[in-house]
Amino acid sequence: MLLYCIIIIVSMILIAIANILINGSLYGLPVHYIILAVIISTVAVIAIDGIFAFAIRKLPSKWFNHKRRIFQVSKKEINFYNALRIKKWKDKILELGQFTNFTKKKVVNPFDNEYVERFLLESNYGYIIHLVSIFTGFLIIFIYPLKYALMFGVPIAIVNAFLHMLPMFVLRYNTPKLEVLFKRNERNKEQKKENELKNSVA
Repeated sequence: MLLYCIIIIVSMILIAIANILINGSLYGLPVHYIILAVIISTVAVIAIDGIFAFAIRKLPSKWFNHKRRIFQVSKKEINFYNALRIKKWKDKILELGQFTNFTKKKVVNPFDNEYVERFLLESNYGYIIHLVSIFTGFLIIFIYPLKYALMFGVPIAIVNAFLHMLPMFVLRYNTPKLEVLFKRNERNKEQKKENELKNSVA
């Protein structure tokens, strides 16, 4: 959380300073207007993210079943994440599981498939929320006149998109491991049933 707050605050300061030095005189905007516009746009993009996240969470859970093709992760995609050296930074990324009372920082019950399936479900919800937010964040360009879009809306939306990409990548990177765990538990469950059946017949 601290890392995200630092990134957001530093980005706001840099965007404000750049606009004051470069665009302030060009558009005749006072310093306080620029600072306030950056603050309002940042708050607005967070609000937009929250609205869409809330709406997506209301969608039927069957749409986010881990067996659906959209949630399958290819080897090429995993190779892309490995190229980003995701293992070195993935644990530093903000995880918002506390809002759904299900943290995804760590697999707590790896041998319980109800838990693993819930983990996959929450990951898929998170994936879609982050993916959608990358694009819907750009709606903030309409808060101020479009001639100011490159000053406030676009740079803040880009920062927002970056902050959504990171956790989205982490969720996708972890999905294949959870799928392997789920299938292994299913095999063990079937094997246990077969052994119990043999013992009952013997």
